[in-house]
Amino acid sequence: MFGLDPFLLSLIGTVLLATFVPCHGAAVPVFRWLAIIVIAMMFFLQGARLSRKAVVEGLTAWRLHLMILCCTFVLFPLLGLALHAVFPGLLQNEVWLGILFLCCLPSTVQSSIAFTSIGGGDVPAAVCAA
Repeated sequence: MFGLDPFLLSLIGTVLLATFVPCHGAAVPVFRWLAIIVIAMMFFLQGARLSRKAVVEGLTAWRLHLMILCCTFVLFPLLGLALHAVFPGLLQNEVWLGILFLCCLPSTVQSSIAFTSIGGGDVPAAVCAA
């Protein structure tokens, strides 16, 4: 379907499912733990597939890690501030504060690794950076 990766389709499907059929009541703690376990398994399995040499090479990619840190903690917050400066009345101040907060957060471990893998990037470096 449109040449999209099966993982990406699954991710979109999961978001749509959670939007229209959210978890309620007694199922919330079960799915919270299930999500934690699945994320941990995904991180472990991605790391377990790597050779020791690949992990060391990923750890020593300091230019890549520096670029990731600069984008995450400098570029994205500056983009959030720039958006607020250009469109100050578009959203309430509390919403802008939330957007700036999101601009300061790193991406999730599973998306960093999964999207790097899908894009044919350096998965060992992504695992180490995550």
